Amino acid sequence: MQELENSRPENILCGKILNINSSIRFVGILCKCGRLKAYDRKNGMIPQLSVSETKLLHREALLKSKMNHIFDKKLGKTNWSIESRDNVKWITVNFERDLILISTENSSNHDKIVLKILSMLGT
Repeated sequence: MQELENSRPENILCGKILNINSSIRFVGILCKCGRLKAYDRKNGMIPQLSVSETKLLHREALLKSKMNHIFDKKLGKTNWSIESRDNVKWITVNFERDLILISTENSSNHDKIVLKILSMLGT
């Protein structure tokens, strides 16, 4: 059963993104309603947030993404965004109707990571 779950396209995509760069800690795909459809985490990586804090972070990312739509008519749609914090960088990439969340080490080259992801997605 676990093998079937891991073979879903969303899970495969998360694994491919995770392997782009060793600085990537976590990759998740949120559906438009905020549910985590799939994710992958770097081996040995211990989450910095509790489950409830993680869910709140996912809701925040989705809300920011939805708020950005207000400016689409004048500025164009948001393709991706970055949030840099003291301990982590959060990259969000809009993909079709979903939102891809990537957590990286603060020292990561986010431009390089985003370009590889966009190339992988064909955008």
